[in-house]
Amino acid sequence: MDIDKGLKKALRVRTFIENLTFSKGQWAGQPFQLLPWQWERLILPAFGTLREDGNRQYRFVYCEIPKKNGKTELGAATALYMLCADREGKPEVYSASGDREQAALVYGAAAEMVKHSPVLSKYLKILDSRKRIINPRNS
Repeated sequence: MDIDKGLKKALRVRTFIENLTFSKGQWAGQPFQLLPWQWERLILPAFGTLREDGNRQYRFVYCEIPKKNGKTELGAATALYMLCADREGKPEVYSASGDREQAALVYGAAAEMVKHSPVLSKYLKILDSRKRIINPRNS
Protein backbone atom coordinates (compact mmCIF):
# COMPACT_ATOMS: atom_id res chain seq x y z
CA MET A 1 0.00 0.00 0.00
CA ASP A 2 1.17 3.52 -0.80
CA ILE A 3 2.66 5.12 2.34
CA ASP A 4 1.80 8.59 1.03
CA LYS A 5 -1.87 7.62 0.85
CA GLY A 6 -1.83 6.56 4.51
CA LEU A 7 -0.07 9.75 5.53
CA LYS A 8 -2.59 11.78 3.56
CA LYS A 9 -5.49 10.08 5.36
CA ALA A 10 -3.88 10.64 8.77
CA LEU A 11 -3.18 14.29 7.93
CA ARG A 12 -6.86 14.70 7.11
CA VAL A 13 -7.71 13.59 10.65
CA ARG A 14 -5.06 15.92 12.08
CA THR A 15 -6.42 18.87 10.10
CA PHE A 16 -9.97 18.16 11.30
CA ILE A 17 -8.89 17.92 14.95
CA GLU A 18 -6.71 21.01 14.77
CA ASN A 19 -9.66 23.03 13.48
CA LEU A 20 -11.48 22.37 16.76
CA THR A 21 -11.00 24.25 20.01
CA PHE A 22 -10.40 22.94 23.50
CA SER A 23 -13.62 22.73 25.47
CA LYS A 24 -12.40 23.40 29.01
CA GLY A 25 -9.46 23.97 31.28
CA GLN A 26 -6.64 26.43 30.83
CA TRP A 27 -6.79 26.07 27.02
CA ALA A 28 -10.58 26.46 26.69
CA GLY A 29 -11.46 28.18 23.44
CA GLN A 30 -7.94 27.88 22.03
CA PRO A 31 -7.19 25.82 18.90
CA PHE A 32 -6.60 22.13 19.52
CA GLN A 33 -2.98 21.38 18.69
CA LEU A 34 -2.04 17.73 18.77
CA LEU A 35 0.99 17.05 20.89
CA PRO A 36 3.80 15.18 19.11
CA TRP A 37 3.06 11.95 21.00
CA GLN A 38 -0.67 12.17 20.19
CA TRP A 39 0.13 12.48 16.49
CA GLU A 40 3.00 9.98 16.30
CA ARG A 41 1.67 7.29 18.63
CA LEU A 42 -2.09 7.49 18.16
CA ILE A 43 -3.47 9.40 15.20
CA LEU A 44 -0.82 8.59 12.57
CA PRO A 45 -0.72 4.82 13.16
CA ALA A 46 -4.47 4.47 13.76
CA PHE A 47 -5.58 6.37 10.67
CA GLY A 48 -2.52 6.15 8.45
CA THR A 49 -1.85 2.41 8.48
CA LEU A 50 -3.82 1.03 5.55
CA ARG A 51 -4.64 -2.38 4.16
CA GLU A 52 -4.11 -3.22 0.50
CA ASP A 53 -7.69 -2.14 -0.28
CA GLY A 54 -7.02 1.38 1.08
CA ASN A 55 -9.09 0.98 4.25
CA ARG A 56 -7.66 1.43 7.73
CA GLN A 57 -5.89 -1.61 9.07
CA TYR A 58 -7.08 -1.01 12.62
CA ARG A 59 -10.71 -1.03 13.66
CA PHE A 60 -9.98 -0.66 17.38
CA VAL A 61 -7.35 1.33 19.22
CA TYR A 62 -6.56 0.70 22.86
CA CYS A 63 -4.34 3.07 24.77
CA GLU A 64 -3.73 3.91 28.38
CA ILE A 65 -2.95 7.52 29.19
CA PRO A 66 -2.27 8.83 32.71
CA LYS A 67 -4.52 11.38 34.36
CA LYS A 68 -4.44 15.00 33.15
CA ASN A 69 -2.93 14.20 29.75
CA GLY A 70 -5.85 15.15 27.51
CA LYS A 71 -7.68 11.84 27.09
CA THR A 72 -11.13 13.45 27.17
CA GLU A 73 -10.37 16.20 24.67
CA LEU A 74 -8.57 13.85 22.27
CA GLY A 75 -11.35 11.28 22.56
CA ALA A 76 -14.00 13.94 21.87
CA ALA A 77 -12.13 15.33 18.86
CA THR A 78 -11.56 11.86 17.41
CA ALA A 79 -15.20 10.91 17.97
CA LEU A 80 -16.35 14.02 16.12
CA TYR A 81 -14.07 13.17 13.21
CA MET A 82 -15.50 9.65 13.09
CA LEU A 83 -19.06 11.01 13.25
CA CYS A 84 -18.85 13.53 10.45
CA ALA A 85 -15.65 13.34 8.41
CA ASP A 86 -14.57 9.70 8.15
CA ARG A 87 -16.59 9.10 4.99
CA GLU A 88 -18.31 6.07 6.46
CA GLY A 89 -22.00 5.58 5.76
CA LYS A 90 -24.20 6.14 8.82
CA PRO A 91 -21.46 5.98 11.47
CA GLU A 92 -22.25 5.36 15.11
CA VAL A 93 -19.67 6.50 17.65
CA TYR A 94 -19.81 5.46 21.30
CA SER A 95 -17.90 6.55 24.37
CA ALA A 96 -17.59 3.88 27.02
CA SER A 97 -16.12 4.12 30.49
CA GLY A 98 -16.16 2.55 33.91
CA ASP A 99 -19.10 4.71 34.98
CA ARG A 100 -21.77 6.91 33.45
CA GLU A 101 -20.30 10.22 34.64
CA GLN A 102 -16.88 9.44 33.20
CA ALA A 103 -18.35 8.53 29.82
CA ALA A 104 -20.41 11.74 29.86
CA LEU A 105 -17.20 13.79 30.03
CA VAL A 106 -16.33 12.90 26.44
CA TYR A 107 -19.84 13.82 25.32
CA GLY A 108 -19.60 17.15 27.15
CA ALA A 109 -16.25 17.99 25.58
CA ALA A 110 -17.51 17.03 22.10
CA ALA A 111 -20.70 19.07 22.54
CA GLU A 112 -18.66 22.14 23.53
CA MET A 113 -16.37 21.67 20.53
CA VAL A 114 -19.43 21.57 18.27
CA LYS A 115 -20.92 24.69 19.88
CA HIS A 116 -17.68 26.60 19.28
CA SER A 117 -17.31 25.47 15.67
CA PRO A 118 -19.32 27.50 13.17
CA VAL A 119 -19.07 24.66 10.64
CA LEU A 120 -19.95 21.74 12.93
CA SER A 121 -22.74 23.60 14.71
CA LYS A 122 -24.43 24.02 11.31
CA TYR A 123 -24.41 20.28 10.61
CA LEU A 124 -24.65 18.51 13.96
CA LYS A 125 -27.55 18.42 16.41
CA ILE A 126 -26.81 18.26 20.14
CA LEU A 127 -29.32 16.42 22.34
CA ASP A 128 -28.17 17.24 25.88
CA SER A 129 -31.03 15.35 27.53
CA ARG A 130 -29.86 12.12 25.88
CA LYS A 131 -26.15 12.96 25.75
CA ARG A 132 -26.11 12.46 22.00
CA ILE A 133 -24.74 14.31 19.02
CA ILE A 134 -26.50 13.52 15.78
CA ASN A 135 -25.40 14.12 12.24
CA PRO A 136 -28.75 14.35 10.38
CA ARG A 137 -26.96 13.72 7.08
CA ASN A 138 -26.17 10.22 8.38
CA SER A 139 -29.77 9.38 9.33
